[in-house]
Amino acid sequence: MVDSLRQFMVRKMSPEKVRAFPIDRQVFLVREVAAKLGNLHGEPATSFWRAKASELLDLVVGSGRDRTAASDEVRRFFLAVQREMSAGADAGSAPGLSA
Repeated sequence: MVDSLRQFMVRKMSPEKVRAFPIDRQVFLVREVAAKLGNLHGEPATSFWRAKASELLDLVVGSGRDRTAASDEVRRFFLAVQREMSAGADAGSAPGLSA
């Protein structure tokens, strides 16, 4: 029984059928990069982002996506990071409620 289940799973989960979880939906990674970028300004921020984008592009291409699709995914990740940074800025500037 276990062997037949294992064969079924191997057949159903072949590499060509498995999709990597999109990087723009990896909340921990988005928040981590947003926090780092939030503490950097100017050229250090630009350098950090370029290095991170290159690293992510290589990661996505390595997972089997073509370069164009991988670039699109990195762009969506950058937009997610920007949204996270904006949400953090909005939360920080919102007046607190007092009891």
